[in-house]
Amino acid sequence: MTTNDAEDRRLLVSMSVGQTAYAVWAKQARRERFFNIARLLEASAAVKRVRAEQAMRRLGEVSQTQTNINHALAGLEPEAVTTGPVTGTSAFQRELLERAAKALAAGRDLTYRELGDLFVCSTCGHLVEGEAPQFCPQCGTVREGFLDFRIVDGMGTLSSYTIVRRLEQGLKTVPALVEGLSEDQLAMPVNGFPAFKDLIGHLTDMDIVFRERAWLILETDQPKLSTAHPPTLRHAVKYRTVPIDELLERYTTSRQQTLNLLRGLTQAAWQRIGHHEIYGPVPLLHQGNWVVSHEQGHLIELAQMRHNILYGENHALDIVQELLHP
Repeated sequence: MTTNDAEDRRLLVSMSVGQTAYAVWAKQARRERFFNIARLLEASAAVKRVRAEQAMRRLGEVSQTQTNINHALAGLEPEAVTTGPVTGTSAFQRELLERAAKALAAGRDLTYRELGDLFVCSTCGHLVEGEAPQFCPQCGTVREGFLDFRIVDGMGTLSSYTIVRRLEQGLKTVPALVEGLSEDQLAMPVNGFPAFKDLIGHLTDMDIVFRERAWLILETDQPKLSTAHPPTLRHAVKYRTVPIDELLERYTTSRQQTLNLLRGLTQAAWQRIGHHEIYGPVPLLHQGNWVVSHEQGHLIELAQMRHNILYGENHALDIVQELLHP
């Protein structure tokens, strides 16, 4: 093995572990509603992945697909080596992370003025803030070859059609998840999760907040959106004393009102803008992605809770929680 091969194997392992670290940290940032910091961490994970791919190709570990499948079936892996630090970053990446650390010290996310659109060269992993260059200054890859992590996509990239379908799905899924469970079971926290009633009340609260923002964006010319956090799960404990039929009726009524507002909107309407102090110009589509992503995480949580109530604690509990968006 040459010195270059040894260094590439070290890079492959280190960057691969680094990619996992940044990706998991990004998920956690989203759970804590630090969406711009999550975007920074996701871009950093992409940098690691591209550099790991570079090292793997230089080592000759990438062949025709048939050979790659044979290697996978044989369980062949690159030679294990000491990785050293797995989160080493460039000076520019450290500068961006220091911005995030400063914002977190103040108990907030980065604003759109503090972190612009991010672009990662898909060939060499070079990271750029602001606008993608016409050519990568490191390797010459054209602008179209950059991966983008834009402010406007920070909360997701689902289409308007998919957003409406996901919101409709909640009308069927939530009642199905509570079917057959008693009032006592629904009011009791389960294996580290909140109570069923907490979550259903919380989903209703969030649906109301989203609908109010959507109406404001649709009916007002570029309105200012409140920067206050929507109601949190801590505020939903009060719903434990509310009968489940009443909670389901509140959720269903709110969701129907939201769907009535959204159904039939043109693509131009979905692109109408509100202004948010943290996220800048926010299209309605952006807000739709936010509420759908949030609800999807809690539906996974409710499904896990139902399983735990009916069949006992599931050993995959921690893994499921990592999928959640609070």
